[in-house]
Amino acid sequence: MAGIRSGVVRRRPRLRARPPGLGALAIIGLAAIAGLAGLVLFLSLVAPPPPDEPATPGRLVAGDLVFEMQTAGWITHDDVGGPVPSAVANGFQMPASMMPGMPDPGVQRLYLEAVLSNAGCCQAAFAPREFSVRSASGQTFALDQPATFEAGSLGPGQSRSLDLLFDVPDTVSTLDLVWTHGGQVQLARVGASPPPIHDHAGG
Repeated sequence: MAGIRSGVVRRRPRLRARPPGLGALAIIGLAAIAGLAGLVLFLSLVAPPPPDEPATPGRLVAGDLVFEMQTAGWITHDDVGGPVPSAVANGFQMPASMMPGMPDPGVQRLYLEAVLSNAGCCQAAFAPREFSVRSASGQTFALDQPATFEAGSLGPGQSRSLDLLFDVPDTVSTLDLVWTHGGQVQLARVGASPPPIHDHAGG
C-alpha cells in the first residue's frame, strides 16, 4: 500500500568494550621494564671494574715490547767463584787491578739476564740507556758502560736475550729494575739478594 514504510530497522554494530584496567596494566608493565633496564645500567656504571690479572713477576710491557727477567745474580771478586765455601772464613778477593773490568772494592756488580720480545705488529726500537736500577732510598744506578748490547730494533714476533750489568755499593740490599721506554716507566723487583760483605782486613 502506498504511504506505508517498511518496518525493517537497521541497527548499528556495537563496539566491544575493553575490560576495565587492561590499559593500566600495560602501562605498569612497560614502566617496570624501563625501571629494570635503568637499574641494570646504573649498576653497570657504579660497579667497580673487574680486577686486573695478577702481574707476572719480572715481566714488563711497554708499547709492543715485552721484557722478561730470567735470572739475577751478583758478580764478586771471590776467586773461588760463586758462593764462598764454609771452610773459607772470609773468602779471598783479588784486587780490581788484577781483574780488569771488575768493580772496585766496596762495589758489587749486579747481573741480570732477560729476554726482550716484540709482541706487536710493527718494528720496535730499544736502547741500553733505557735500563737502570733503583735502590729503596731512591738512588739510581745506570747500566754499566760500555753495555753488553747496542741499540737496535725487533720486528714483529722477534726476540733477543739481554745481559744487563750494574755496579752498586755493597751496602744496597734492595733494588728495582727501571725500564723507561716510549714515555712509560716500568719497575720490576730484582729477586737476588746481595752476597754477604766480607771483612778482608784479616785478624
